[in-house]
Amino acid sequence: MAELEFGEIPIEVVGLPRDDVESRKAELKFQRAVQSLGRIHPDILEARAIVKISTLEKDRKRYEVQVFIKLPKEQFDFTKEGWSVEQVFEKIGEKIKRLMTKPRDKPSHHRHPSRMEMESARFAE
Repeated sequence: MAELEFGEIPIEVVGLPRDDVESRKAELKFQRAVQSLGRIHPDILEARAIVKISTLEKDRKRYEVQVFIKLPKEQFDFTKEGWSVEQVFEKIGEKIKRLMTKPRDKPSHHRHPSRMEMESARFAE
């Protein structure tokens, strides 16, 4: 279990082997992605990644990573999986970058008023 405080954002990665170079690179990718999200959302309360490793035949490993990011008013939680721990954390970084560019206060679809609504609004004045 590795825990790092950066700008008072608790970042925690659980379940990665300590002596593996790929694991360290993946952990750094996650930390950088959360730190960049922290520039947009400076009020991040917690960022956690839980790694589950499944060993299959011929020493192949399957990685499943569950990510939980908690803000005061909302929380993000998603799961990614793959054969390489670095690729999985790369996908997680892309997902976190999408969270930064997503408009928070705007609805995803703007509905135009129907003709009837426009006419009734015009005559209501």
